[in-house]
Amino acid sequence: MLIGHSQLVKDFKNLVKNNRLAHGYIFFGEPEVGKFYFAKHLANLLESKELGLSIRPLSDALILDDATGIDAMRDLKSFLWQKPVISSKRLVVINNAENLTPQAQNAILKITEEPPEHSLIILIVNQLDNLLSPLLSRMQKIYFGRLSDSEMEELLKTQNLKLETQTINLSFGRPGRLMRLLEDSQNKEVEKYADNFLRMNGKAKSDLIKELVEEQKERPELLDRFFESLILKLRQDPIKNLDTLRSVMHRLFLIKSYNTNKRLQLEAIQ
Repeated sequence: MLIGHSQLVKDFKNLVKNNRLAHGYIFFGEPEVGKFYFAKHLANLLESKELGLSIRPLSDALILDDATGIDAMRDLKSFLWQKPVISSKRLVVINNAENLTPQAQNAILKITEEPPEHSLIILIVNQLDNLLSPLLSRMQKIYFGRLSDSEMEELLKTQNLKLETQTINLSFGRPGRLMRLLEDSQNKEVEKYADNFLRMNGKAKSDLIKELVEEQKERPELLDRFFESLILKLRQDPIKNLDTLRSVMHRLFLIKSYNTNKRLQLEAIQ
């Protein structure tokens, strides 16, 4: 069941009904707000006339979650040039399109310049500036915002779940994050690291940082998850935490860009 984005649901239903879809869209917005989920619902709407997740493989939709290079784009082109079997469109959805190489993006650009009449491409990104400017100009851009608290509560009802208000608040209107909070066993550990980092001082904080850095050697994703949790907590009161937020973002940039000493960068956060 698709929760939220009610205006987009209405708009795309009308576009499908009246056969007025564009040849290409870019779905953009914060991570985990439902862009990819919406696209999969749209794929099923095109083929089965129902807005929901398909329980069977779709004949005229190609859903790519990790395509990055030019070889995948050749397969994409071959798929799009075939005539649809059931749907009115041959649809390609590329999730995490910011990971596409420049060569792959140029290959998509060439397709969008002279697209087959029955083709439809949807690229899903968090930020538009991760794509080439000419590609941005060729495709319609659709923004996905966060869900309201009432929509998040409705989502929980569909899963027969009930959570504390604090947990819902920490999802920040991002349904994907909410489900990850529910399902991910690592999340409590990351949340604890972030809470203690903000609370502790002196030697206790240094020991915590040492432990975190040692743990991430075995689990590289741990540090990214820690920074994500830390930033989200600070953004609950962005005015009060402005200086700390700036410091965290700067140190994260240095770690990501220059492979600097992680422990020293964490120690330097003010």
